[in-house]
Amino acid sequence: MSPRPIPYQALIRRNLRRLRTKFGLRQEDLALGARARGLRWTASTVTAIEIGRRPITAGELLLLPTLLQVPLTELVSGDQDEVADVDGVLVTMAAMDQIGHGGALTELDSVFFVTPPIVEMGATDAERKAAKSLSKATNSTIPVRELIATAQLLWEGRRLDEERDRRLKTTQGKGNLARRRGHITGLLQKELLEELTGSRAQQVAHAVRPSTRRIKEKRR
Repeated sequence: MSPRPIPYQALIRRNLRRLRTKFGLRQEDLALGARARGLRWTASTVTAIEIGRRPITAGELLLLPTLLQVPLTELVSGDQDEVADVDGVLVTMAAMDQIGHGGALTELDSVFFVTPPIVEMGATDAERKAAKSLSKATNSTIPVRELIATAQLLWEGRRLDEERDRRLKTTQGKGNLARRRGHITGLLQKELLEELTGSRAQQVAHAVRPSTRRIKEKRR
């Protein structure tokens, strides 16, 4: 079985949380250190990063090694059998280590890069229903493929059913199973909706900006 890709942002936040705990730092402590170096961080910023609600920017990633007094490799490292998903490019941990050391990957070698697997379109009933429900909510068509990809990005490689079952286990013995399952499914769909609408809004904004600039230039 091929390893499941882990988004590089998930890799960074996992390492950030690990290092913060290792050094005995509270989230407020880390935020204070970040503010001393000019970053506008609060404890809630650290929380948002660690739970995946806020991505680390490229600039923050460059500053974090100085803030934590660790090499960059500590922030981009993972288990040997893991594969990092870097904006759709699947990269081995050997490659991430070399990147962390400042090395250039000059060849598309299997030691460094992994051929993306064909997305399994054996969608579950829950995924089909969610895609249909979210399409109706957004008054657009959300393909099951896009829903699956968004779920895996949000929940560290887990699909809708897997994340639902994971959360169900944390609420064992707390009320009717079917009711809990429905409640959790609703929450997951809400998270997917927020991610999907936010992502599409960014795409539209990116596409519109050049046109807006051209209009302004013509007016001049």
